[in-house]
Amino acid sequence: MYPKTSQLEQELMARLKENAGGNARAMSATIIALSSKAHADEVDQWVESLMGRRPARLLHLRGHSPDGLRSWSSARCALDRNDRGICFEDVYIETPDDAAYQGRIWGPLVLRELPALLIWTLGPEALNSCEYDCSQRVDLTIIHGSWDLKHYKRGLPSYRDAVLGALHSSNPLVDITWEQLLPLRYAFSRLFDMPYTQSIEDLNQIFIRLADPWALHLMKGWIKDRTKGRSIQIDGILDPDYRDYSSEITCTFNDGSRASLMVRTPKQAELRFRDGKLLQVSLPDASIGAVLERIVDSPVMDTIYLRAL
Repeated sequence: MYPKTSQLEQELMARLKENAGGNARAMSATIIALSSKAHADEVDQWVESLMGRRPARLLHLRGHSPDGLRSWSSARCALDRNDRGICFEDVYIETPDDAAYQGRIWGPLVLRELPALLIWTLGPEALNSCEYDCSQRVDLTIIHGSWDLKHYKRGLPSYRDAVLGALHSSNPLVDITWEQLLPLRYAFSRLFDMPYTQSIEDLNQIFIRLADPWALHLMKGWIKDRTKGRSIQIDGILDPDYRDYSSEITCTFNDGSRASLMVRTPKQAELRFRDGKLLQVSLPDASIGAVLERIVDSPVMDTIYLRAL
């Protein structure tokens, strides 16, 4: 026996009217948060961070639940700056097996003519096997590379190959880890703004210090792609004492001079240019809530990500 989607839909509409006060913003997207019951709370925290930013219908799909088959709905709203309700429509589906993941179960609850975004936490290999018929029902699949690597312990080369396999199977993907590297990529690019543009021709070595292995892999790949045709040594080290947002990059030039950047807070980077000048740079928001907001507004894959892999 499976949840009755029509009944869940009716309950949602009733609760939304109760909570929105008749002045709610229209939904922006359907977000399907798919996970095992064991990881459900953590994945829910990701989507919760979108609250107050964009209204969305959230489908919480939880497989392998010790509580058996359950389904329920709720609606909640927060006011934006214009005193309009930014609402979440929540649908929860739990099953004792993996039935919650099957597209025929949750597919009827996806809002038509709006982006459908799938947060996928079962590993990229399962996307390729596609027994759940999930990726074909959505516009974009969202993975979290650092989280995957930590929880499934498949090793970085194997995980990279699996992500490439998913991409080559025409699955449009967005990686939260890649999106959260936007501030660091922005700060690195600023080191070669005018009047330092030509310095890249004298670049000899780049050293990156980060806390996360997947983020380090992506940064090294991105820099290699951006500096194509140049013989530059790119090295990296993992520092377990670093916080997730902390990072350091040092560039060494042919004459022995150096440029560097340091990120010690989520909002600011310190740049030291080749001639010794210092600059404090404000960084864009890289929280998961900000990342999901950008994806809802523009649900497309960044093609540079494939080259960075």
